Amino acid sequence: MQKLNPNFKLTQEHIDDYQTKGFVVLRQLFSPEMIEFLRARVNDEFETPTDHYQKGFDKLRYDLCNGDETIFELVGDEEFKHIMLSLCQEDLFYTQGVGFSLKKSQPGAVNKGFTWHIESQSFGFNRAEDNGTTLWAPLHRIDSKKQRGGMCYVPRDIISGEFMYDFIDPAVFRCMDEHIKSGGIEFDDYVSLRDDPLNEGGIARLLEYYSVEDDFELGDVILFDKYVLHRSAPLEDGPIDARDAFSLRFMAADSRYDKPRAEMIEIPRDYYGYEGPTKFHLEVCKEDGALIADSSYFDADRERRYMQADPAFYASLKKSKLDAA
Repeated sequence: MQKLNPNFKLTQEHIDDYQTKGFVVLRQLFSPEMIEFLRARVNDEFETPTDHYQKGFDKLRYDLCNGDETIFELVGDEEFKHIMLSLCQEDLFYTQGVGFSLKKSQPGAVNKGFTWHIESQSFGFNRAEDNGTTLWAPLHRIDSKKQRGGMCYVPRDIISGEFMYDFIDPAVFRCMDEHIKSGGIEFDDYVSLRDDPLNEGGIARLLEYYSVEDDFELGDVILFDKYVLHRSAPLEDGPIDARDAFSLRFMAADSRYDKPRAEMIEIPRDYYGYEGPTKFHLEVCKEDGALIADSSYFDADRERRYMQADPAFYASLKKSKLDAA
């Protein structure tokens, strides 16, 4: 099966956009066959959310396509590796696939996706300073001016989400833990702790002001790093009943396990008594500071998850940029 569109060409503009803004839309990267494959797999494996904090989606699934041969072939494809490494300019390690299904919004419904956020689940168990990136592929056409259903994102060079990983997320979970130990905390208060830092007041107005919302045809994808603040755009009235999307998560290949941060993710789930969408963040490593790529979790397919280049490759990218300047 042809996975990439043979007509796609990576440009210096793509690289500059990603390196500056933290995200780039890659038009017609995936072939029609790849989109159809992802559609089928996503529909086969979707589940109803169990985590109360993820009820904005009708269906979702973490660890999607785990061990899938087609996904490993994509990660190992030399052209795909060239594209990813040229954009990210560091060695990568594929960790998991994630799928989301967003239903058409109804009055009073909760199915509006995520508000402004960072990827606390997918990048909440490597160190805050260790990079990560997501390749997001919508599996339905997205018209940002009509039915919408895509995403909004803020360029990292305007507002970066680093402060959320460095300070806000740890402080929120610590605050919740201290409330629990001193008598408890209502669920709505917990949600406010999680949501309000990005979704109330001046910061919310700034994020909306600087946000970008793109159209997507089938085959278009967006690559965005873990510091890009983003939210769902509700699926409004129109011909599509639900919008599906598939994400591939990658970490910097030298990422190390942050055990305290991984365990913090479980605080609300343990307290309120509901299951999260995955235990991956707890199962992947046991020791704080361990190299994630060395985990026994990946013993069966570790080498197929790496995307690597020699130092000369990265040096040539920097030289090309200098020559162009």
